[in-house]
Amino acid sequence: MKTVLIIGGGPAGLTAAYELGKTGKFHVVVLEKEKQLGGISRTLMYQGNRIDIGGHRFFSKSRVVMDWWKNMLPLQGAPSCDDIALKRRVALTGDRETPDPEKEEEVMLVRSRLSRIYFLRKFFAYPISLSVETIRNLGMMRVFKMGCSYLYSVFHKREEKTLEDFFVNRFGEELYKTFFRDYTAKVWGVPCREIGADWGSQRVKGVSVAKVLGHACQKLFFWKKLKGTKTETSLIEEFWYPKLGPGQLWEKVGREASQLGVSIQLHQEVAKILLKGDRVAGVEVLSLDAQTYRTIYADYVISTMPVKELIAKMDIPVPEPWLYNL
Repeated sequence: MKTVLIIGGGPAGLTAAYELGKTGKFHVVVLEKEKQLGGISRTLMYQGNRIDIGGHRFFSKSRVVMDWWKNMLPLQGAPSCDDIALKRRVALTGDRETPDPEKEEEVMLVRSRLSRIYFLRKFFAYPISLSVETIRNLGMMRVFKMGCSYLYSVFHKREEKTLEDFFVNRFGEELYKTFFRDYTAKVWGVPCREIGADWGSQRVKGVSVAKVLGHACQKLFFWKKLKGTKTETSLIEEFWYPKLGPGQLWEKVGREASQLGVSIQLHQEVAKILLKGDRVAGVEVLSLDAQTYRTIYADYVISTMPVKELIAKMDIPVPEPWLYNL
């Protein structure tokens, strides 16, 4: 049986381990540097409180991914206590076998997204939505100027070299200056003129004024919550969230993978990547508890560690063609 070594016990590493373990064709080993699984999606315990390392929303445009999550933690089949207290209507599955979040722990909750921008001494929904509230807060004159600016950008596209060009082409210069320019500079510490346009395609993806208008129409007339996986990620208004935090899902995946025969080893740091020609032959591992080194050889190695660390830990200079392909 061939050995697959997976570096990192975060979402990507655990998903690979579980899927490979299901085949029964490989001996799978997962090495995780921390004492807990989940990577940056883990949930820490501190004085009886659960603390998420980043609020990771569970929403994807891929139905396969959504179903994979739901198979691990089923969706709530009854309202939770806060749903009842806030009189919040949630899209329940309607299946009698789905768990009641007030009685069971392993359940995926349906949650509403609520983000706000404080501007002009008023709160605006974020992402910016076409609503009566938005128009009233901005005032008709600003809305008119933004509309004219957007129409101008439709027929006069800039060459997209910077993030500023990216935003102006999709939202118009007036809307860009109002909401995006200063906000982005404050969050990332770099002016939009100094950030490449490709950053926008990664962070903002397909969102534009046209998409916002279309989303508003869908919501008004025929939009179905959580079922339209074609919805742009930045426009979603509901998402799933494990009852005990995002780390709960990956801890569950870890348990399921272990039952399939996957060897999950915590507090193990990969100190060196061992190369043989143009292939990774294995790794040198430091046990952080015992402070001892050992070598693990494998037929296949899957790395989910940061690329910068991966290259730094290779035992020979990285061939130039590899760098070009990164």
